[in-house]
Amino acid sequence: MINTSFVHRTSGLLPIFYPDYESVHYELNHLHNGEQLKHFFDGLDNYVDQKREKVVITHIGDSHIQADFLTHTSRKLFQKTFGNGGRGFVFPFRLIRSNSPLNLKIRHKGQWEGCRSILSRDECNFGITGATATTFDSLASIKIDPNIDGDMNYEFNRIKLFSYRTPLSFDVRMLNQDSSLLDFDHQPIGPSVSQINFDQMQDSLWMGFNKTTDEGYFQLFGMSLENNNPGLVYNAIGLNGAYAKSYLRNNFFEEQMTELNSDLVILSLGTNDAYMSERMFCTACFTDAYRSLLNKIVKANPKASILLTTPGDFYIKRRYHNSNIDKVVKAIYNLAKEFDAAVWDFNKLMGGNYAIRKWKTDGLARGDLIHYSEEGYILQGKLLYSSIMEAYEKRFE
Repeated sequence: MINTSFVHRTSGLLPIFYPDYESVHYELNHLHNGEQLKHFFDGLDNYVDQKREKVVITHIGDSHIQADFLTHTSRKLFQKTFGNGGRGFVFPFRLIRSNSPLNLKIRHKGQWEGCRSILSRDECNFGITGATATTFDSLASIKIDPNIDGDMNYEFNRIKLFSYRTPLSFDVRMLNQDSSLLDFDHQPIGPSVSQINFDQMQDSLWMGFNKTTDEGYFQLFGMSLENNNPGLVYNAIGLNGAYAKSYLRNNFFEEQMTELNSDLVILSLGTNDAYMSERMFCTACFTDAYRSLLNKIVKANPKASILLTTPGDFYIKRRYHNSNIDKVVKAIYNLAKEFDAAVWDFNKLMGGNYAIRKWKTDGLARGDLIHYSEEGYILQGKLLYSSIMEAYEKRFE
């Protein structure tokens, strides 16, 4: 049930207003070991003092992140506090017949094939998300408009393009709205990363291709839309069905993670890892895979602060409560200690075991008893922002 009065919570530099849901334990919205985010907090301090710094958050997860409701809420709150440093990473999921964030307008032409690292039968190169879109059609094109929200300006003059470059790869063309060729500079950085620079700010992207050989193709792993402005960038890296071990299949993960140059990495995994019977779940297997992923993150961004989030309560097939979550939460706390990471315990915040039914009653969760409603994700984004900002402000008490 919802208390009709609205609660004003002051943790964080922006006031946060939301209904006082009885199913949410607001008093538990604190980071565990928040002082471990020192590198990230130092970056925020530098921005506040000098207004010249770019501060980068990269949030990695599963379907809860792919939809970008949670992360877009946090993104806007952080950018309204510390400046809009750009939209950051995007992947046009429509190319692989999956759901794209509603804050992006995606259009495309031509035939595209999709691969996902969550599927053992899919044998592709994989980038940072574990999603790959490939076309052999030189008449194919992609249009991306990041400015349909209306609340933020995500114009850009630079793109980090994550695509596989070989002698067979199509040459990239950038087009104006009238289909004329747009001037740009295209510089390779590594096997799966190149940078495209524009003379002027762009409010949308229209990418076409030039066929280089009869057997040519273009393989896309995503892109980062960037500008030269100081402020905060919040990358959302999510894939439906992703689990810790699936990210280990992403052969270009480290190269692309390095190019994002993150100051804070938030890792939100565990739901799909635990989606099985108690008899089938292997705590050691989950821990080993999660540890291996953390090692990749640390290798790519050795100075970055790390924040681990615990997965929310959920049911299997809407009928059976998942008893593996407690084991996953315990493993995450142990790994946080091992890697000097902070923890945002969303599982405890939402009420622990069987809480998903209460969230559904309050309109915060969907009928599948796994995912959340748009309002539920927006609430999570606000709570995540507030918990991080509370830890940030504690240093000044």
